[in-house]
Amino acid sequence: MNRLKFIVVSIFFINSYLIANLLEDKNSDINNYLSQKYKPIFINKKNLTEYYKQNNYQTFWIENNEIKKISIELLEKIKNDPILKSDDLDKLKITQIEDKLQNLKNLDENIEENLLEVEFLLTELYDKYSSYLLEGSINWKAFQNKLKDLEKESEIKAQWDRYKIEKDKKTLLIEASKNNDLSISFNELDYNFPNANKLLDAIKQLEQIAQNGDYIKLPPFKTLRIGDKSPIVKTLRERLTQSENIALNCENSIYAQNIITNSTSIDTNDEEVTSNIEDNTPCEEIFDEDLKNAVISFQQNHGLYADGIVGLQTQVFLNMSAKEKIKKIKLNLERMRWLPRDFGEKYLLINIPEYRLRVIENNDIKLNMAVIVGDKKYPTPIFSDKMSYIVLNPNWNIPESIAKKEILPKLLKDPNYLDSKGIEIYQGWDRNASKIETKEVVDTLILQDVESVPNFRFTQGPSNENPLGKMKFMFPNKHAVYLHDTPAKSLFANARRAYSHGCIRLSKPQELLNLIATDDKNMTLQKADEFLKEPSEKSVGLNNKIPIHIIYLTAWVDENEKLQFREDIYNFDKMQKELLF
Repeated sequence: MNRLKFIVVSIFFINSYLIANLLEDKNSDINNYLSQKYKPIFINKKNLTEYYKQNNYQTFWIENNEIKKISIELLEKIKNDPILKSDDLDKLKITQIEDKLQNLKNLDENIEENLLEVEFLLTELYDKYSSYLLEGSINWKAFQNKLKDLEKESEIKAQWDRYKIEKDKKTLLIEASKNNDLSISFNELDYNFPNANKLLDAIKQLEQIAQNGDYIKLPPFKTLRIGDKSPIVKTLRERLTQSENIALNCENSIYAQNIITNSTSIDTNDEEVTSNIEDNTPCEEIFDEDLKNAVISFQQNHGLYADGIVGLQTQVFLNMSAKEKIKKIKLNLERMRWLPRDFGEKYLLINIPEYRLRVIENNDIKLNMAVIVGDKKYPTPIFSDKMSYIVLNPNWNIPESIAKKEILPKLLKDPNYLDSKGIEIYQGWDRNASKIETKEVVDTLILQDVESVPNFRFTQGPSNENPLGKMKFMFPNKHAVYLHDTPAKSLFANARRAYSHGCIRLSKPQELLNLIATDDKNMTLQKADEFLKEPSEKSVGLNNKIPIHIIYLTAWVDENEKLQFREDIYNFDKMQKELLF
Protein backbone atom coordinates (compact mmCIF):
# COMPACT_ATOMS: atom_id res chain seq x y z
CA MET A 1 0.00 0.00 0.00
CA ASN A 2 2.89 2.40 0.72
CA ARG A 3 4.12 2.02 -2.84
CA LEU A 4 0.70 2.84 -4.25
CA LYS A 5 0.28 5.85 -1.95
CA PHE A 6 3.64 7.14 -3.13
CA ILE A 7 2.49 6.83 -6.72
CA VAL A 8 -0.75 8.70 -6.01
CA VAL A 9 1.03 11.54 -4.23
CA SER A 10 3.91 12.01 -6.65
CA ILE A 11 2.89 11.03 -10.11
CA PHE A 12 0.84 13.98 -11.25
CA PHE A 13 2.82 16.83 -9.80
CA ILE A 14 4.97 16.58 -12.93
CA ASN A 15 4.22 17.70 -16.43
CA SER A 16 0.79 19.05 -15.46
CA TYR A 17 0.59 21.22 -18.56
CA LEU A 18 0.70 18.21 -20.90
CA ILE A 19 -1.82 16.36 -18.77
CA ALA A 20 -4.19 19.30 -18.76
CA ASN A 21 -3.99 19.52 -22.55
CA LEU A 22 -4.65 15.81 -22.77
CA LEU A 23 -7.76 16.02 -20.61
CA GLU A 24 -9.13 18.99 -22.54
CA ASP A 25 -9.20 16.96 -25.73
CA LYS A 26 -9.52 13.50 -24.27
CA ASN A 27 -12.61 12.51 -26.27
CA SER A 28 -10.79 12.48 -29.59
CA ASP A 29 -7.55 11.21 -28.05
CA ILE A 30 -9.27 8.22 -26.42
CA ASN A 31 -11.11 7.32 -29.61
CA ASN A 32 -8.05 7.71 -31.82
CA TYR A 33 -5.65 5.88 -29.51
CA LEU A 34 -8.09 3.03 -29.01
CA SER A 35 -8.76 2.56 -32.70
CA GLN A 36 -5.23 3.06 -34.00
CA LYS A 37 -2.59 2.20 -31.41
CA TYR A 38 -3.75 0.41 -28.29
CA LYS A 39 -3.71 -3.40 -28.26
CA PRO A 40 -5.86 -4.83 -25.45
CA ILE A 41 -4.41 -7.60 -23.28
CA PHE A 42 -7.40 -9.12 -21.46
CA ILE A 43 -10.50 -8.23 -23.48
CA ASN A 44 -11.24 -7.55 -27.14
CA LYS A 45 -11.06 -4.03 -28.53
CA LYS A 46 -14.78 -3.87 -29.28
CA ASN A 47 -15.63 -4.56 -25.64
CA LEU A 48 -13.09 -2.03 -24.38
CA THR A 49 -14.31 0.62 -26.81
CA GLU A 50 -17.88 0.06 -25.62
CA TYR A 51 -16.85 1.03 -22.07
CA TYR A 52 -15.73 4.46 -23.25
CA LYS A 53 -18.55 4.89 -25.73
CA GLN A 54 -21.08 4.42 -22.92
CA ASN A 55 -19.10 6.90 -20.80
CA ASN A 56 -19.05 9.53 -23.60
CA TYR A 57 -15.33 8.88 -24.03
CA GLN A 58 -14.56 10.18 -20.56
CA THR A 59 -11.77 8.60 -18.54
CA PHE A 60 -12.67 6.36 -15.60
CA TRP A 61 -9.43 6.30 -13.62
CA ILE A 62 -7.81 9.71 -14.29
CA GLU A 63 -9.31 13.09 -13.45
CA ASN A 64 -8.06 16.63 -12.78
CA ASN A 65 -4.39 15.77 -13.14
CA GLU A 66 -4.64 12.91 -10.64
CA ILE A 67 -4.94 9.17 -10.51
CA LYS A 68 -8.33 8.67 -8.89
CA LYS A 69 -8.84 6.79 -5.65
CA ILE A 70 -10.70 3.99 -7.42
CA SER A 71 -7.49 3.08 -9.30
CA ILE A 72 -5.83 2.20 -6.02
CA GLU A 73 -9.00 0.52 -4.74
CA LEU A 74 -9.00 -1.78 -7.75
CA LEU A 75 -5.37 -2.83 -7.37
CA GLU A 76 -5.66 -3.32 -3.61
CA LYS A 77 -8.90 -5.30 -3.93
CA ILE A 78 -7.27 -7.70 -6.36
CA LYS A 79 -4.01 -8.03 -4.42
CA ASN A 80 -5.89 -8.80 -1.19
CA ASP A 81 -8.36 -11.22 -2.73
CA PRO A 82 -8.34 -14.35 -0.51
CA ILE A 83 -8.77 -16.78 -3.40
CA LEU A 84 -6.42 -15.45 -6.06
CA LYS A 85 -2.94 -16.98 -6.00
CA SER A 86 0.35 -15.32 -6.91
CA ASP A 87 0.27 -16.80 -10.41
CA ASP A 88 -3.24 -15.36 -10.85
CA LEU A 89 -1.85 -11.94 -9.98
CA ASP A 90 0.94 -12.49 -12.50
CA LYS A 91 -1.63 -13.28 -15.19
CA LEU A 92 -3.46 -10.07 -14.31
CA LYS A 93 -0.15 -8.17 -14.65
CA ILE A 94 -0.63 -6.35 -11.35
CA THR A 95 3.09 -5.68 -10.87
CA GLN A 96 3.49 -4.39 -14.42
CA ILE A 97 0.58 -1.99 -13.99
CA GLU A 98 2.01 -0.70 -10.71
CA ASP A 99 5.38 -0.24 -12.43
CA LYS A 100 3.75 1.78 -15.21
CA LEU A 101 2.13 4.02 -12.62
CA GLN A 102 5.46 4.46 -10.86
CA ASN A 103 7.33 5.23 -14.10
CA LEU A 104 4.92 7.96 -15.18
CA LYS A 105 6.61 10.47 -12.88
CA ASN A 106 9.93 9.98 -14.70
CA LEU A 107 8.56 10.60 -18.19
CA ASP A 108 9.36 13.81 -20.07
CA GLU A 109 7.65 12.89 -23.33
CA ASN A 110 4.81 10.71 -24.64
CA ILE A 111 3.12 11.12 -21.30
CA GLU A 112 -0.28 11.38 -23.00
CA GLU A 113 0.03 7.93 -24.54
CA ASN A 114 1.37 6.44 -21.33
CA LEU A 115 -1.50 7.91 -19.34
CA LEU A 116 -4.02 6.50 -21.78
CA GLU A 117 -2.28 3.13 -21.72
CA VAL A 118 -2.61 3.00 -17.92
CA GLU A 119 -6.24 4.14 -18.19
CA PHE A 120 -7.08 1.35 -20.64
CA LEU A 121 -5.13 -1.25 -18.69
CA LEU A 122 -7.10 -0.45 -15.55
CA THR A 123 -10.39 -0.71 -17.45
CA GLU A 124 -9.35 -4.07 -18.84
CA LEU A 125 -8.29 -5.19 -15.38
CA TYR A 126 -11.65 -4.10 -13.97
CA ASP A 127 -13.51 -6.06 -16.65
CA LYS A 128 -11.44 -9.19 -16.05
CA TYR A 129 -11.76 -9.03 -12.27
CA SER A 130 -15.48 -8.26 -12.46
CA SER A 131 -15.99 -11.42 -14.51
CA TYR A 132 -14.15 -13.35 -11.81
CA LEU A 133 -16.38 -11.85 -9.10
CA LEU A 134 -19.44 -12.96 -11.04
CA GLU A 135 -18.27 -16.44 -12.07
CA GLY A 136 -15.35 -17.46 -9.85
CA SER A 137 -12.14 -19.31 -10.71
CA ILE A 138 -13.49 -22.84 -11.08
CA ASN A 139 -13.72 -23.88 -14.72
CA TRP A 140 -17.46 -24.44 -15.00
CA LYS A 141 -17.27 -26.46 -18.20
CA ALA A 142 -14.59 -28.73 -16.75
CA PHE A 143 -16.74 -29.32 -13.66
CA GLN A 144 -19.77 -30.18 -15.79
CA ASN A 145 -17.60 -32.65 -17.70
CA LYS A 146 -16.67 -34.30 -14.41
CA LEU A 147 -20.38 -34.72 -13.64
CA LYS A 148 -20.92 -36.29 -17.06
CA ASP A 149 -18.02 -38.67 -16.46
CA LEU A 150 -19.56 -39.62 -13.11
CA GLU A 151 -22.81 -40.52 -14.84
CA LYS A 152 -21.02 -42.59 -17.49
CA GLU A 153 -18.82 -44.45 -15.01
CA SER A 154 -21.19 -44.90 -12.05
CA GLU A 155 -24.69 -44.15 -13.42
CA ILE A 156 -24.96 -41.34 -10.86
CA LYS A 157 -26.75 -38.32 -12.33
CA ALA A 158 -25.46 -35.33 -10.37
CA GLN A 159 -26.77 -31.94 -11.45
CA TRP A 160 -25.59 -28.47 -10.46
CA ASP A 161 -27.07 -25.36 -12.07
CA ARG A 162 -25.14 -22.10 -11.98
CA TYR A 163 -27.34 -19.06 -11.47
CA LYS A 164 -26.67 -16.58 -14.26
CA ILE A 165 -25.93 -13.18 -12.75
CA GLU A 166 -27.15 -10.36 -14.98
CA LYS A 167 -25.08 -7.32 -14.06
CA ASP A 168 -23.97 -4.52 -16.39
CA LYS A 169 -20.30 -4.10 -15.53
CA LYS A 170 -19.98 -0.98 -17.69
CA THR A 171 -22.88 0.87 -16.06
CA LEU A 172 -21.56 -0.05 -12.62
CA LEU A 173 -18.10 1.30 -13.48
CA ILE A 174 -19.57 4.56 -14.78
CA GLU A 175 -21.44 5.01 -11.49
CA ALA A 176 -18.37 4.06 -9.43
CA SER A 177 -16.17 6.47 -11.37
CA LYS A 178 -18.61 9.37 -10.93
CA ASN A 179 -18.62 8.80 -7.16
CA ASN A 180 -14.94 7.80 -7.00
CA ASP A 181 -16.01 4.76 -5.00
CA LEU A 182 -15.44 1.30 -6.47
CA SER A 183 -17.42 -0.40 -3.71
CA ILE A 184 -20.54 0.72 -5.60
CA SER A 185 -19.58 -1.75 -8.30
CA PHE A 186 -18.07 -4.49 -6.14
CA ASN A 187 -21.08 -4.64 -3.81
CA GLU A 188 -23.24 -5.48 -6.82
CA LEU A 189 -20.83 -7.93 -8.42
CA ASP A 190 -19.48 -9.83 -5.42
CA TYR A 191 -21.35 -12.54 -3.51
CA ASN A 192 -23.66 -11.42 -0.71
CA PHE A 193 -24.37 -14.72 1.02
CA PRO A 194 -25.13 -14.18 4.74
CA ASN A 195 -21.93 -13.89 6.80
CA ALA A 196 -19.72 -14.56 3.77
CA ASN A 197 -17.27 -11.87 4.88
CA LYS A 198 -16.87 -13.62 8.23
CA LEU A 199 -15.38 -16.54 6.31
CA LEU A 200 -12.59 -14.16 5.30
CA ASP A 201 -11.93 -13.52 9.00
CA ALA A 202 -11.89 -17.28 9.58
CA ILE A 203 -9.26 -17.68 6.87
CA LYS A 204 -7.01 -15.16 8.64
CA GLN A 205 -7.41 -16.98 11.96
CA LEU A 206 -6.66 -20.35 10.36
CA GLU A 207 -3.61 -18.92 8.60
CA GLN A 208 -2.33 -17.81 12.01
CA ILE A 209 -2.89 -21.31 13.41
CA ALA A 210 -1.02 -22.80 10.45
CA GLN A 211 1.89 -20.41 10.98
CA ASN A 212 2.03 -21.37 14.66
CA GLY A 213 2.48 -25.05 13.87
CA ASP A 214 -1.07 -26.11 12.96
CA TYR A 215 -3.67 -27.92 15.04
CA ILE A 216 -2.43 -30.54 17.50
CA LYS A 217 -2.82 -34.02 16.01
CA LEU A 218 -4.52 -36.73 18.03
CA PRO A 219 -2.90 -40.17 18.01
CA PRO A 220 -5.06 -43.11 16.86
CA PHE A 221 -7.60 -44.47 19.37
CA LYS A 222 -11.05 -46.06 19.30
CA THR A 223 -13.23 -43.85 21.47
CA LEU A 224 -13.02 -41.47 24.41
CA ARG A 225 -15.94 -40.47 26.61
CA ILE A 226 -16.77 -38.95 29.97
CA GLY A 227 -14.99 -40.68 32.85
CA ASP A 228 -12.11 -42.00 30.72
CA LYS A 229 -8.54 -41.18 31.71
CA SER A 230 -5.61 -41.11 29.33
CA PRO A 231 -2.75 -38.86 28.25
CA ILE A 232 -4.72 -38.57 24.99
CA VAL A 233 -7.45 -36.75 26.94
CA LYS A 234 -4.95 -33.99 27.68
CA THR A 235 -4.09 -33.78 23.97
CA LEU A 236 -7.81 -33.65 23.15
CA ARG A 237 -8.29 -30.87 25.67
CA GLU A 238 -5.45 -28.87 24.10
CA ARG A 239 -6.82 -29.45 20.59
CA LEU A 240 -10.30 -28.22 21.56
CA THR A 241 -8.76 -25.19 23.22
CA GLN A 242 -7.22 -24.27 19.86
CA SER A 243 -10.66 -24.18 18.23
CA GLU A 244 -12.11 -22.30 21.22
CA ASN A 245 -14.47 -25.08 22.25
CA ILE A 246 -13.06 -25.28 25.80
CA ALA A 247 -10.87 -23.51 28.33
CA LEU A 248 -7.78 -25.49 29.31
CA ASN A 249 -8.35 -25.07 33.06
CA CYS A 250 -9.88 -28.17 34.70
CA GLU A 251 -9.00 -27.67 38.37
CA ASN A 252 -12.63 -27.30 39.49
CA SER A 253 -13.79 -30.48 37.80
CA ILE A 254 -15.43 -33.00 40.14
CA TYR A 255 -13.56 -35.66 38.18
CA ALA A 256 -10.30 -34.24 39.47
CA GLN A 257 -11.49 -34.56 43.06
CA ASN A 258 -13.09 -38.00 43.14
CA ILE A 259 -12.34 -41.58 42.22
CA ILE A 260 -14.80 -42.75 39.58
CA THR A 261 -15.43 -46.19 38.14
CA ASN A 262 -16.91 -45.86 34.67
CA SER A 263 -18.09 -48.74 32.46
CA THR A 264 -17.93 -47.83 28.79
CA SER A 265 -18.84 -49.64 25.60
CA ILE A 266 -16.28 -49.20 22.85
CA ASP A 267 -17.76 -48.77 19.35
CA THR A 268 -20.37 -51.45 18.68
CA ASN A 269 -18.70 -54.20 20.71
CA ASP A 270 -20.55 -55.62 23.70
CA GLU A 271 -17.35 -55.91 25.67
CA GLU A 272 -17.15 -53.29 28.40
CA VAL A 273 -13.99 -51.57 29.55
CA THR A 274 -13.76 -50.31 33.13
CA SER A 275 -11.70 -47.21 33.85
CA ASN A 276 -10.61 -46.59 37.44
CA ILE A 277 -9.69 -42.96 37.92
CA GLU A 278 -7.20 -42.58 40.72
CA ASP A 279 -6.65 -39.57 42.96
CA ASN A 280 -3.25 -38.81 41.48
CA THR A 281 -4.45 -38.65 37.87
CA PRO A 282 -3.79 -35.12 36.50
CA CYS A 283 -7.11 -33.45 35.84
CA GLU A 284 -6.05 -32.63 32.27
CA GLU A 285 -6.01 -36.39 31.57
CA ILE A 286 -9.55 -36.95 32.88
CA PHE A 287 -12.51 -36.74 30.51
CA ASP A 288 -14.83 -34.55 32.58
CA GLU A 289 -18.20 -32.87 32.04
CA ASP A 290 -16.64 -29.68 30.69
CA LEU A 291 -14.66 -31.65 28.13
CA LYS A 292 -17.80 -33.54 27.11
CA ASN A 293 -19.58 -30.24 26.53
CA ALA A 294 -16.62 -29.03 24.48
CA VAL A 295 -16.77 -32.17 22.34
CA ILE A 296 -20.52 -31.65 21.85
CA SER A 297 -19.86 -28.06 20.76
CA PHE A 298 -17.24 -29.25 18.28
CA GLN A 299 -19.57 -31.97 16.96
CA GLN A 300 -22.39 -29.47 16.47
CA ASN A 301 -20.06 -27.24 14.45
CA HIS A 302 -19.22 -30.17 12.17
CA GLY A 303 -22.62 -31.79 11.69
CA LEU A 304 -21.76 -34.86 13.77
CA TYR A 305 -23.99 -36.74 16.17
CA ALA A 306 -23.59 -34.57 19.27
CA ASP A 307 -23.19 -37.18 22.01
CA GLY A 308 -19.90 -35.97 23.50
CA ILE A 309 -18.18 -39.24 22.57
CA VAL A 310 -15.03 -38.94 20.46
CA GLY A 311 -15.39 -41.67 17.84
CA LEU A 312 -13.83 -42.08 14.43
CA GLN A 313 -15.87 -39.42 12.61
CA THR A 314 -15.14 -36.81 15.28
CA GLN A 315 -11.45 -37.71 15.09
CA VAL A 316 -11.43 -37.12 11.32
CA PHE A 317 -12.59 -33.52 11.77
CA LEU A 318 -10.34 -32.96 14.82
CA ASN A 319 -7.33 -34.01 12.76
CA MET A 320 -8.20 -31.83 9.77
CA SER A 321 -5.32 -29.39 9.30
CA ALA A 322 -5.73 -25.62 9.22
CA LYS A 323 -4.60 -25.60 5.58
CA GLU A 324 -7.28 -28.17 4.69
CA LYS A 325 -9.90 -25.99 6.36
CA ILE A 326 -8.64 -22.90 4.53
CA LYS A 327 -9.01 -24.71 1.21
CA LYS A 328 -12.48 -25.84 2.17
CA ILE A 329 -13.51 -22.28 3.03
CA LYS A 330 -12.03 -20.84 -0.17
CA LEU A 331 -13.83 -23.48 -2.22
CA ASN A 332 -17.15 -22.57 -0.64
CA LEU A 333 -16.55 -18.87 -1.19
CA GLU A 334 -16.17 -19.70 -4.88
CA ARG A 335 -19.48 -21.60 -4.80
CA MET A 336 -21.21 -18.54 -3.41
CA ARG A 337 -20.41 -16.76 -6.68
CA TRP A 338 -22.77 -19.20 -8.42
CA LEU A 339 -25.69 -18.15 -6.21
CA PRO A 340 -28.23 -15.37 -6.89
CA ARG A 341 -27.22 -11.92 -5.65
CA ASP A 342 -30.81 -11.34 -4.52
CA PHE A 343 -32.45 -14.25 -2.69
CA GLY A 344 -35.74 -12.39 -2.22
CA GLU A 345 -37.40 -10.86 0.84
CA LYS A 346 -38.87 -14.23 1.81
CA TYR A 347 -37.26 -17.45 0.65
CA LEU A 348 -36.44 -21.06 1.45
CA LEU A 349 -32.78 -22.03 1.77
CA ILE A 350 -31.80 -25.70 1.82
CA ASN A 351 -28.15 -26.62 2.39
CA ILE A 352 -27.72 -30.23 1.31
CA PRO A 353 -24.60 -31.15 3.38
CA GLU A 354 -26.19 -29.57 6.45
CA TYR A 355 -29.47 -31.49 5.98
CA ARG A 356 -31.45 -28.40 6.98
CA LEU A 357 -34.07 -26.04 5.57
CA ARG A 358 -34.57 -22.46 6.69
CA VAL A 359 -37.37 -20.06 5.84
CA ILE A 360 -35.90 -16.56 5.89
CA GLU A 361 -37.89 -13.34 5.73
CA ASN A 362 -36.23 -9.91 5.86
CA ASN A 363 -33.05 -11.59 7.15
CA ASP A 364 -34.90 -13.25 10.05
CA ILE A 365 -35.16 -17.04 10.31
CA LYS A 366 -38.84 -17.89 10.59
CA LEU A 367 -38.45 -21.68 10.45
CA ASN A 368 -35.49 -24.04 10.78
CA MET A 369 -35.95 -27.76 10.26
CA ALA A 370 -34.10 -30.99 9.59
CA VAL A 371 -34.49 -32.48 6.11
CA ILE A 372 -33.58 -35.68 4.30
CA VAL A 373 -31.79 -35.30 0.95
CA GLY A 374 -30.80 -37.62 -1.88
CA ASP A 375 -28.28 -40.34 -1.17
CA LYS A 376 -24.99 -40.67 -3.04
CA LYS A 377 -26.59 -42.67 -5.85
CA TYR A 378 -29.42 -40.16 -6.27
CA PRO A 379 -27.93 -36.76 -5.33
CA THR A 380 -30.32 -33.87 -4.85
CA PRO A 381 -29.68 -31.29 -7.60
CA ILE A 382 -28.39 -27.81 -6.78
CA PHE A 383 -30.47 -25.00 -8.28
CA SER A 384 -32.87 -22.09 -7.61
CA ASP A 385 -36.56 -21.84 -8.49
CA LYS A 386 -39.90 -20.62 -7.11
CA MET A 387 -42.54 -22.56 -5.21
CA SER A 388 -45.84 -22.07 -7.03
CA TYR A 389 -48.32 -24.57 -5.57
CA ILE A 390 -48.93 -27.09 -2.80
CA VAL A 391 -50.51 -30.53 -3.10
CA LEU A 392 -52.44 -31.86 -0.09
CA ASN A 393 -53.15 -35.59 0.33
CA PRO A 394 -50.89 -36.24 -2.66
CA ASN A 395 -50.90 -39.27 -4.89
CA TRP A 396 -47.44 -40.68 -5.48
CA ASN A 397 -46.66 -41.27 -9.12
CA ILE A 398 -43.75 -43.62 -8.65
CA PRO A 399 -40.76 -42.62 -10.82
CA GLU A 400 -39.99 -45.09 -13.59
CA SER A 401 -36.52 -45.83 -12.21
CA ILE A 402 -37.93 -46.73 -8.78
CA ALA A 403 -40.74 -48.77 -10.34
CA LYS A 404 -38.34 -50.89 -12.38
CA LYS A 405 -35.65 -51.29 -9.73
CA GLU A 406 -37.83 -51.70 -6.63
CA ILE A 407 -41.57 -52.15 -7.31
CA LEU A 408 -41.58 -54.67 -10.17
CA PRO A 409 -39.13 -57.13 -8.52
CA LYS A 410 -41.32 -57.10 -5.38
CA LEU A 411 -44.42 -57.66 -7.51
CA LEU A 412 -42.83 -60.72 -9.11
CA LYS A 413 -42.20 -62.22 -5.67
CA ASP A 414 -45.63 -61.29 -4.31
CA PRO A 415 -48.57 -60.74 -6.74
CA ASN A 416 -50.52 -59.10 -3.88
CA TYR A 417 -47.80 -56.54 -3.15
CA LEU A 418 -49.46 -53.66 -5.04
CA ASP A 419 -52.88 -54.22 -3.45
CA SER A 420 -51.34 -54.33 0.03
CA LYS A 421 -49.70 -50.94 -0.58
CA GLY A 422 -52.68 -49.32 -2.30
CA ILE A 423 -50.81 -48.97 -5.59
CA GLU A 424 -52.75 -48.77 -8.87
CA ILE A 425 -51.40 -49.25 -12.40
CA TYR A 426 -52.14 -47.11 -15.46
CA GLN A 427 -51.28 -47.60 -19.13
CA GLY A 428 -48.88 -44.66 -19.55
CA TRP A 429 -48.36 -41.27 -17.94
CA ASP A 430 -51.16 -39.35 -19.63
CA ARG A 431 -53.74 -37.82 -17.27
CA ASN A 432 -56.49 -39.85 -18.97
CA ALA A 433 -54.51 -43.11 -19.13
CA SER A 434 -56.62 -46.22 -18.58
CA LYS A 435 -56.26 -48.33 -15.47
CA ILE A 436 -55.02 -51.91 -15.91
CA GLU A 437 -55.21 -54.96 -13.69
CA THR A 438 -52.27 -56.23 -11.66
CA LYS A 439 -52.54 -59.68 -13.27
CA GLU A 440 -51.78 -58.20 -16.70
CA VAL A 441 -48.59 -56.65 -15.38
CA VAL A 442 -47.52 -59.87 -13.66
CA ASP A 443 -48.10 -61.84 -16.87
CA THR A 444 -46.03 -59.28 -18.79
CA LEU A 445 -43.23 -59.52 -16.24
CA ILE A 446 -43.13 -63.29 -16.55
CA LEU A 447 -42.75 -63.04 -20.31
CA GLN A 448 -40.35 -60.08 -20.44
CA ASP A 449 -37.28 -58.72 -18.73
CA VAL A 450 -38.04 -55.93 -16.24
CA GLU A 451 -36.09 -53.36 -18.30
CA SER A 452 -38.22 -54.04 -21.38
CA VAL A 453 -41.58 -53.73 -19.61
CA PRO A 454 -43.97 -51.16 -21.21
CA ASN A 455 -44.17 -47.68 -19.70
CA PHE A 456 -46.64 -48.43 -16.91
CA ARG A 457 -47.47 -45.73 -14.37
CA PHE A 458 -47.67 -46.90 -10.77
CA THR A 459 -49.67 -44.58 -8.50
CA GLN A 460 -50.11 -44.85 -4.75
CA GLY A 461 -53.11 -42.93 -3.40
CA PRO A 462 -53.26 -40.94 -0.14
CA SER A 463 -52.58 -43.19 2.84
CA ASN A 464 -50.43 -43.57 5.92
CA GLU A 465 -47.96 -45.58 3.83
CA ASN A 466 -47.68 -43.04 1.02
CA PRO A 467 -44.03 -41.89 1.13
CA LEU A 468 -45.09 -38.32 0.29
CA GLY A 469 -47.06 -38.08 3.53
CA LYS A 470 -49.86 -35.54 3.72
CA MET A 471 -48.42 -32.79 1.52
CA LYS A 472 -45.84 -31.81 -1.05
CA PHE A 473 -44.53 -28.37 -2.00
CA MET A 474 -44.04 -27.87 -5.72
CA PHE A 475 -41.63 -25.69 -7.69
CA PRO A 476 -41.85 -27.22 -11.21
CA ASN A 477 -38.34 -27.78 -12.55
CA LYS A 478 -36.40 -29.84 -15.07
CA HIS A 479 -34.99 -32.00 -12.27
CA ALA A 480 -38.47 -33.18 -11.15
CA VAL A 481 -37.69 -32.68 -7.46
CA TYR A 482 -39.91 -31.19 -4.75
CA LEU A 483 -40.33 -30.97 -0.97
CA HIS A 484 -42.63 -33.40 0.80
CA ASP A 485 -43.84 -34.87 4.05
CA THR A 486 -42.85 -38.43 5.00
CA PRO A 487 -44.21 -41.13 7.31
CA ALA A 488 -40.65 -42.21 8.18
CA LYS A 489 -40.05 -39.66 10.95
CA SER A 490 -37.44 -41.67 12.85
CA LEU A 491 -34.75 -40.99 10.23
CA PHE A 492 -34.63 -37.30 11.19
CA ALA A 493 -32.87 -38.24 14.44
CA ASN A 494 -29.79 -39.32 12.47
CA ALA A 495 -26.87 -36.95 11.92
CA ARG A 496 -26.42 -38.17 8.35
CA ARG A 497 -29.67 -37.88 6.44
CA ALA A 498 -28.97 -38.72 2.79
CA TYR A 499 -31.60 -41.38 2.10
CA SER A 500 -33.96 -40.16 -0.64
CA HIS A 501 -34.02 -40.59 -4.42
CA GLY A 502 -33.37 -36.85 -4.86
CA CYS A 503 -36.46 -35.15 -3.45
CA ILE A 504 -36.30 -33.43 -0.06
CA ARG A 505 -38.24 -34.82 2.90
CA LEU A 506 -39.38 -32.40 5.59
CA SER A 507 -39.39 -32.96 9.34
CA LYS A 508 -41.86 -30.08 9.90
CA PRO A 509 -44.14 -29.95 6.83
CA GLN A 510 -47.15 -28.72 8.80
CA GLU A 511 -45.15 -25.79 10.19
CA LEU A 512 -44.05 -24.86 6.66
CA LEU A 513 -47.64 -25.07 5.43
CA ASN A 514 -48.81 -22.87 8.32
CA LEU A 515 -46.11 -20.29 7.63
CA ILE A 516 -47.05 -20.08 3.95
CA ALA A 517 -50.79 -19.98 4.73
CA THR A 518 -50.44 -16.95 7.01
CA ASP A 519 -49.20 -14.87 4.08
CA ASP A 520 -51.10 -16.18 1.04
CA LYS A 521 -54.74 -15.45 0.22
CA ASN A 522 -55.05 -18.61 -1.91
CA MET A 523 -53.89 -20.93 0.88
CA THR A 524 -55.38 -19.99 4.25
CA LEU A 525 -55.05 -22.08 7.40
CA GLN A 526 -58.78 -22.81 7.29
CA LYS A 527 -58.62 -24.00 3.68
CA ALA A 528 -55.61 -26.18 4.42
CA ASP A 529 -57.36 -27.87 7.36
CA GLU A 530 -60.48 -28.53 5.27
CA PHE A 531 -58.54 -29.97 2.33
CA LEU A 532 -56.45 -32.24 4.58
CA LYS A 533 -59.64 -33.81 5.96
CA GLU A 534 -60.72 -34.84 2.46
CA PRO A 535 -59.72 -38.31 1.19
CA SER A 536 -58.56 -37.15 -2.25
CA GLU A 537 -55.67 -35.15 -3.66
CA LYS A 538 -56.04 -31.36 -3.80
CA SER A 539 -53.71 -28.84 -5.50
CA VAL A 540 -53.68 -25.19 -4.44
CA GLY A 541 -51.80 -22.51 -6.38
CA LEU A 542 -49.97 -19.88 -4.36
CA ASN A 543 -50.75 -16.22 -4.84
CA ASN A 544 -47.19 -15.36 -3.78
CA LYS A 545 -44.53 -17.51 -5.39
CA ILE A 546 -41.70 -18.17 -2.96
CA PRO A 547 -38.04 -18.39 -4.09
CA ILE A 548 -36.35 -21.62 -3.10
CA HIS A 549 -32.58 -22.07 -3.20
CA ILE A 550 -31.02 -25.53 -2.91
CA ILE A 551 -27.31 -25.06 -2.23
CA TYR A 552 -24.23 -27.14 -1.42
CA LEU A 553 -21.99 -25.56 1.20
CA THR A 554 -19.55 -27.56 3.32
CA ALA A 555 -18.15 -24.47 5.09
CA TRP A 556 -20.00 -21.33 6.18
CA VAL A 557 -20.69 -19.07 9.18
CA ASP A 558 -24.16 -19.65 10.60
CA GLU A 559 -26.73 -17.23 12.03
CA ASN A 560 -25.04 -17.53 15.45
CA GLU A 561 -21.70 -16.54 13.86
CA LYS A 562 -20.30 -20.04 14.39
CA LEU A 563 -17.93 -21.41 11.78
CA GLN A 564 -19.46 -24.61 10.40
CA PHE A 565 -17.92 -27.49 8.44
CA ARG A 566 -19.67 -30.49 6.92
CA GLU A 567 -18.89 -33.80 5.28
CA ASP A 568 -18.64 -33.72 1.49
CA ILE A 569 -21.47 -36.22 0.96
CA TYR A 570 -21.48 -36.11 -2.87
CA ASN A 571 -17.69 -35.70 -3.37
CA PHE A 572 -18.21 -32.30 -5.00
CA ASP A 573 -15.44 -30.80 -2.82
CA LYS A 574 -12.98 -33.29 -4.25
CA MET A 575 -14.02 -32.60 -7.85
CA GLN A 576 -13.88 -28.84 -7.53
CA LYS A 577 -10.65 -28.70 -5.51
CA GLU A 578 -8.93 -30.39 -8.45
CA LEU A 579 -10.04 -27.47 -10.61
CA LEU A 580 -9.32 -24.67 -8.12
CA PHE A 581 -6.04 -25.50 -6.37
